[in-house]
Amino acid sequence: MTFTSVNPHDPADVLGRWEAAANGEADAAVSRALKAAEVWREAPGAARAKALGDAATALEQRAAEVTDLVVREVGKPVSEARGEVARGVAILRYYAQAALAPDGETLPAADPDQLLMARYLPVGVAALLTPWNFPVAIPLWKAAPSLAYGNATIVKPSSAAAATGLMLGEIIGPLLPADVFQVVLGSGDTARALIDNPGVAAVSFTGSSAVGRDVSARAAARGCRVQAEMGGQNPSIVLEDADVDRAAATIAYAAMGYAGQKCTATSRVIVVGEVYGRFREALVAAVEALRVVDPADQDTLVGPVIDEGARTAALTAGGSGW
Repeated sequence: MTFTSVNPHDPADVLGRWEAAANGEADAAVSRALKAAEVWREAPGAARAKALGDAATALEQRAAEVTDLVVREVGKPVSEARGEVARGVAILRYYAQAALAPDGETLPAADPDQLLMARYLPVGVAALLTPWNFPVAIPLWKAAPSLAYGNATIVKPSSAAAATGLMLGEIIGPLLPADVFQVVLGSGDTARALIDNPGVAAVSFTGSSAVGRDVSARAAARGCRVQAEMGGQNPSIVLEDADVDRAAATIAYAAMGYAGQKCTATSRVIVVGEVYGRFREALVAAVEALRVVDPADQDTLVGPVIDEGARTAALTAGGSGW
C-alpha cells in the first residue's frame, strides 16, 4: 500500500509518497531491534547520556529545517512549530541526564550482613505509535526515556507526518548503535503488526480514544506492557471577577489555535454569573480576530485542518481513526 503526505495548506504540494511497511517488514524491524537491544542494554549510562545529548545538539542545529518541515507537513503555525522543536531539544537533554540517575535501590534485609538490592532493567524493544499533530515532541517524549533506559525503540509515526518522522530518524539514528532507533512507516495494519509481535515488550500510543482502546486490548491480550494517552475534555472556567477581555483572548486561542487540533484544546467554557453576556461578546470578537492564513506567516494562530477528512469530521462533530 502506498500513502502520500501533502501540505494541508496547499494540497498540491506533495512532500512524499512511501510504501507502508507490510507485516513482514514490521517483523523484520522488530528482529533487528531485538539484536540491537542486546547491545544497547549493555551500554553504560554515560554512553547513553552522551548519545542523547548529541541528538539534542543535532536537532538544535537543524531546528530551522525541522520547523519548516513541520509547518509544511502538518500545517502547524510557525510560532508553535518553532516552540515544539525547541521542546524536542529540551526533552532529549532532560533524558540525557536521566540516563545517569540511579538504576536501582537498596532495601532493608532480614539479615544485617546481607545486601538486598533491586535494579531497574530495560525491557527490550518498545514500539511507539505517535500522532501527526505534535510530530516532533510526542515521538521524542516517548523515545527519549525509552532510549535513556536502554531499550531499542521503533517509532511508527502517523502517515500524515511521515516526512517529519523520517527526518527525526535521519537526525537521531546515526548517533546510536545500528537499529537501536528505527522509524517504520504505515497505517493501522503496520501498527497492529508491531503490537502483535511477541518481540515487542512495550507499546506506547497517543491518539483517539477508540483506537487507544483497541491498542490497549491487543497489547494486554499477550501480556505486553502498554501505555495509552487518549483524547481530552478541557473546560475553561470564567468567574465573575475575571478580566473578561483577557479571558476571551486566552480561551479563543486555547480552543482554536492550530485549528483546535490538540488533545489539550479547550472544548467547553463554563461562565459563572452575570459576566456571561460580556464574555460571550468578547469571545466572539476574539475568535473573529484570529488569523486563518498561511501557517508559515508569523502572525497566524490557526492554520488549516490536516485534511479533508478532518474538515468533514469537524463539521459533523465526529470521526476518529489511526
